Amino acid sequence: MKRIYEPWNIGTMKLKNHTFMAPMSLGYESQDGCINEKMEAFWLTRAKNEVGCIIMDATSVDPKVPYLGNTLCFRNQSSIERFKTFTDKIHETGCKIIPQITHPGPESISSFFGIPPMAPSVYLNSMAQKTRELKKEELPGIIHQYATASKQAKEAGFDGIELHCAHAYMLLGSFLSPLRNKRTDEYGGSLLNRARLLFEVIDAIKKECGQDFPIILRMSGSERDPQGNTLEDMKRLIPYLEEHGIDCFEISGGTQYERCNKIIPCHSESEFTNLFEAREIKKIAKVPVITVGKILDPQLMADVIERNEIDGVVLGRSLLADEAFVKKAMKEQYDDIAPCTGCGIGCVGEQTKRHPASCVINPRAGREEELVWNKTADPKNILIAGGGIGGLAAAYVLARRNHKVTVMEKTNQLGGQMRLACRAPFKQEISKWMIYLQNQCKKYNVNILLNQEVTSDTIKENKPDIVIVATGATPHLPGFAAKDSINAHDVLSEKVSIPGGNVAIIGGGMVGIETAEYLTINAKGPMMTTIIEMADSIGQGMVPNNLVPTMQRLAQHGTKILTHTKVLNINNNAIEVESYGKPTKLSGFTHIIYATGVKPQNHLYDEIKEEVEAYCIGDASQPAQALEAVRSAYELSMNL
Repeated sequence: MKRIYEPWNIGTMKLKNHTFMAPMSLGYESQDGCINEKMEAFWLTRAKNEVGCIIMDATSVDPKVPYLGNTLCFRNQSSIERFKTFTDKIHETGCKIIPQITHPGPESISSFFGIPPMAPSVYLNSMAQKTRELKKEELPGIIHQYATASKQAKEAGFDGIELHCAHAYMLLGSFLSPLRNKRTDEYGGSLLNRARLLFEVIDAIKKECGQDFPIILRMSGSERDPQGNTLEDMKRLIPYLEEHGIDCFEISGGTQYERCNKIIPCHSESEFTNLFEAREIKKIAKVPVITVGKILDPQLMADVIERNEIDGVVLGRSLLADEAFVKKAMKEQYDDIAPCTGCGIGCVGEQTKRHPASCVINPRAGREEELVWNKTADPKNILIAGGGIGGLAAAYVLARRNHKVTVMEKTNQLGGQMRLACRAPFKQEISKWMIYLQNQCKKYNVNILLNQEVTSDTIKENKPDIVIVATGATPHLPGFAAKDSINAHDVLSEKVSIPGGNVAIIGGGMVGIETAEYLTINAKGPMMTTIIEMADSIGQGMVPNNLVPTMQRLAQHGTKILTHTKVLNINNNAIEVESYGKPTKLSGFTHIIYATGVKPQNHLYDEIKEEVEAYCIGDASQPAQALEAVRSAYELSMNL
């Protein structure tokens, strides 16, 4: 067996393997800050699937200072007993569990209740709320809160704690970072002064809970900002932190405000984002070093442990995409692992909308008790029209539930719009979704027929019990567009090649932005691109972790972005617009590309819905992102 799956210790905590589940604050918490059935099912499902240790979501040391919405906390003795019931269930699986203990500090949503969030200094926090500088005499009380919450965690049956001081974020992280800490007393200035509060908190926890109660410290190996803490700064701190009693270092990176794409790395970041810093810190650390950050490939994660580069891996979105990631990896069932592609759409995107987090490839995440795998007692013969991501997801779920499934795709390739999505710069990873779904369809004996368009005659010939229409959508062109106009889909598919020129792209959504970058990167001559968007911003539908680096690249490429600009008419490559309420004309373009959305292709459903039991899913029902397409496929297919 590979080293990653062997037992080992962090201090007195005995772990069955070297895998951890990261805290992700997914919006599943109860209003009272305690464990509910949704959260319990979510974590228990991962624990049963061989995760070595779960690091529970951010747990505030002060119930009156919440982090994001309904924050976990140990409110009273009754809540401690409820947590104890939960930890007992986790322990029955052989998994360990620890809470991430933190004081939200500057990141608290207390400002929404009229209480300024507290911080080392005065600045605007991540929600653009002005913070209040903590007085020195307030710090002993906060240190006591950390110690008390840690003791309560011990009483609740947790196996240790994780202490958050990363990302120039929340209280300890903001005190540690020169980006946030501008104090002129003994808690500011030098590196050791900025770490003073952290040292005092560790000492207090060890005194209250005992030296044998493990503390994992989450820290940024580098804040990756010219004004922030560097790797060398962190390496200098390691001996001091070990002296104060830290039992393990979890290495993250970046800062929450300036480098959000480094904290939750998405498309533009490489796998194992923080591995370099973790390896460097391991060279000098006397205690174990683990790391987090876009760890997606089970073979790579096993290799770095085998080579002793680090001691453990902390998996976040990989375990959203597939709750059995670790168990399948142990059995080398790599093709069966539902892959995270770093899209951020379900996990980050839903949270920004104040929705509970989800996952494109795994709609069951957070709905484990609602969407349950079960074999049907009444197998049906089901025909699916369309082999895009929605159609293949439905086929996989239905076939796994023992239905007989046939997919007919009118083109010579599966994938639908996903084939275009993975052609955009930095999005090749999206191809993993289609490869995975094709593997699962093959495994469960789905009959896939290419170059077969489903018509009403096809249905009469095949006589299926049920038809699922997943025929997707086609590009929408505004009324002033000529019939032979170029749409973004044709560009991304290379149906139309534009090696250079002065190109206008009408529409600044995700597709428009990706088209601009695609043209620039693939240009074979001088290329100028202009994005024209009628809304006040571009990139609607993109999560910040992907939008921020994309905007930086567009700026580097010299892409012009015109917002508040409505196209009125186009005549001989001259564009008449209304910009900020004033009419003007834009000219000199060699090409005009339309990225103006899509319209449902659902005429088949309208033709057959009275003749056969039929359902319409994905873009054929309502154009949206892949998240909605797969979700609708699962919700339907789990219940047929």
